[in-house]
Amino acid sequence: MRKLLLWVVGMVLLGQVNGQTSVYTLIQAGGNLGFANEGYKGAFKGYTMHFVLGKNYYDRAFLGVGVGNESFDGKYKTNDPYAEDQKEYAYSKRVLPIYIDGRLPIGIVGQYSSIGIYANGGYAPDLGASYDRGFMFKGGFYYLYNLKSGLGINASAAYGYQQLTEKKIIDNRDFQHQHFNISVGIMFK
Repeated sequence: MRKLLLWVVGMVLLGQVNGQTSVYTLIQAGGNLGFANEGYKGAFKGYTMHFVLGKNYYDRAFLGVGVGNESFDGKYKTNDPYAEDQKEYAYSKRVLPIYIDGRLPIGIVGQYSSIGIYANGGYAPDLGASYDRGFMFKGGFYYLYNLKSGLGINASAAYGYQQLTEKKIIDNRDFQHQHFNISVGIMFK
């Protein structure tokens, strides 16, 4: 973790001192709308905030490392009609995923805009009582409107998968949560 933070700080400083445009930074926020939770009735909604820093390959591809903060809130109960416990439970947890961010422009829209596909894959470590752990994946489309001097507005829509494994496993809950994600942010490149 310490090496990752040093790398991020180094990339930012190199980009600022040398005036390089080969580095990109993305700051975005959005929302999750859950639609499936294998083995359980009920899905979770919540917010997302992400920070990505990486390499810009001449606006033909982007590859970086990201860190996020996501919340998952909702209610669930078992999908098994024969289970003794048919109670509905509340769920409210967070994850802090560390992931690889890959973006590939696939088309130009107008003079200043582009559309593309992106994918994120990583892991959320166990950080405390209000944080769950597990693997994550997001993949979808993005729209980038380039403003002057390397600044752009980014909007994205994606399918997301998040494994939510509790630190204290009360009843062996290991959610395989699926959701739609919509995010808006600012990209510096």
